[in-house]
Amino acid sequence: MGVVEYWIVDPLENKLTVCLLNQGSYKQFVFAGNQQIVSQIFPELTLAVQQILLA
Repeated sequence: MGVVEYWIVDPLENKLTVCLLNQGSYKQFVFAGNQQIVSQIFPELTLAVQQILLA
């Protein structure tokens, strides 16, 4: 489908997975707690996983 980046929020595991399209397959980056989320689509983003889980 060509989706460059998507996120999976898992409130049961208190983590967020960023999936980034790279040469036809997705590479996963897992973030948790107060870790800053790194996004290729939104490089200026300053958001921690905990902020999303508490929203």
